[in-house]
Amino acid sequence: MRIGKVKESILKRSVLRQLHNHSEEGSPASGEDAGVLFMPEFSEDAGVALSVNPIEGWTFAAKRAVYGAVNSMLAAGAKIRAISLSVLMPQDTEEKQLKSLMKEIDALCTQEDILVISGHTAVSPFVSTLILSVTAMGIQKKEEEARAEYTDLDLVIAGTIGREGAAMIATEHANRLEERYAPSYIETAKHLFDDGSMSAVSDILQEREVISIHDVREGGIFAALWETAAAKNVGLSVDLKNIPIRQHTIEVCEYFNLNPYMLRSGGTLLLACANGARLVEQFQKAGIESAVIGQTTSGNDRLIHYDEEARFLEPPKMDEYYKV
Repeated sequence: MRIGKVKESILKRSVLRQLHNHSEEGSPASGEDAGVLFMPEFSEDAGVALSVNPIEGWTFAAKRAVYGAVNSMLAAGAKIRAISLSVLMPQDTEEKQLKSLMKEIDALCTQEDILVISGHTAVSPFVSTLILSVTAMGIQKKEEEARAEYTDLDLVIAGTIGREGAAMIATEHANRLEERYAPSYIETAKHLFDDGSMSAVSDILQEREVISIHDVREGGIFAALWETAAAKNVGLSVDLKNIPIRQHTIEVCEYFNLNPYMLRSGGTLLLACANGARLVEQFQKAGIESAVIGQTTSGNDRLIHYDEEARFLEPPKMDEYYKV
């Protein structure tokens, strides 16, 4: 199989269809960022939301772990309370690397007001780099009524795309980028992911106009658009020029001949909402770059427009990060 997330067809055929012990809310579904378990014996109006985020490699591991946990809970409409960690390291890992990782995770958890409540830490002969698995736990209030119709909604991006991948590449391959760009420019690119948490705008995400939220991560915005459409069984019409992206991300991608729309985009959310312009205004007042990029449509056509041309969105492919 290819590197990265498995194809949607494999996910449905060999993963989701093999899970038969359904809860009242159903089993996991393609395109969902978290699952929710409602337990009436504990609460009539709230459930426990859970998500799992795997982190591979040491670059920005703490930020990717904590920010990914926070944003996956926000996408599920939940308030994060705690995370649980599984840390697997190769045999050549030094203790100072582990200590530094945990100190940064602790600082970020303090910043986000969440706890680390359990974990497993081991050196394994079966891994060649850090494998950090993060289980996030939060509380989600039960919705009064589920929305049945998802067509004719605005699609809004909060945050800029590709910045997680661009920051990682700039950090890992700074010596190659120095052949073209000034050190100060590369240094700025390394910090593109510094503000990857969306917790500061959690109130905006709770607005009634917001119908669904997807955490844009591996596979980039193209993967997130496809997964959103598949999860809600709708079509899409998206204007490529409206998608917010930093110039540093563009430059990094051009140097390595990467598609920025297929590059990992942690710290970015894709929303389907009833009044995109109003939400964009709120995000921008909060200092978050944001834009309406298109609409959901009836049928199955998922179209990407650029000037006068249009093409069909393809199913998610391998993240561009792996090509470097």
